[in-house]
Amino acid sequence: MTIWFTSDLHFYHQNIIKYCNRPFNSVKEMNKHLLQYYNQTVDKNDTCYFIGDMAMLNSTNLNKLSKIIQELNGRKILILGNHDDGKPFTYVNMGFESVHTSLILPEDNRFVLCHDPACSIVDDNRYWIVGHVHRMFKKLNNCINVGVDVWNYKPINLEQIKSEFDIDK
Repeated sequence: MTIWFTSDLHFYHQNIIKYCNRPFNSVKEMNKHLLQYYNQTVDKNDTCYFIGDMAMLNSTNLNKLSKIIQELNGRKILILGNHDDGKPFTYVNMGFESVHTSLILPEDNRFVLCHDPACSIVDDNRYWIVGHVHRMFKKLNNCINVGVDVWNYKPINLEQIKSEFDIDK
């Protein structure tokens, strides 16, 4: 079993293609490729932490996301981002095991999961796994951005993150 992280998929967000210079011609194409890249990377027995901004859908049409969530491999845990407009149980009903605003990683308490890297200023004794900033940075001080825009549209695993910080495995 491998522990994975990803962020800022922005399913159904047409403008993110332009804003982040994503190599897709339409939302349909982007959604298809993000799902495909994810499932080629994450196994059914793995766990993936989604560090926010799953989709750009308001609460009235959030149900569109449900089919995609059901197709994603592995155990899924969501850290809410600024564009995640549903209530926590809405996401649980779609297939997330649990939903949080932030979380100390149960598998290794040296890591904190939080969508917005600005939160990292409260504790510089830990490593922060974040999203939100798209292409602004990949790694900065004690933060690593796991957004799809800097990791070739695929999740990254805990061992890769430890390697990025040059810490023991």
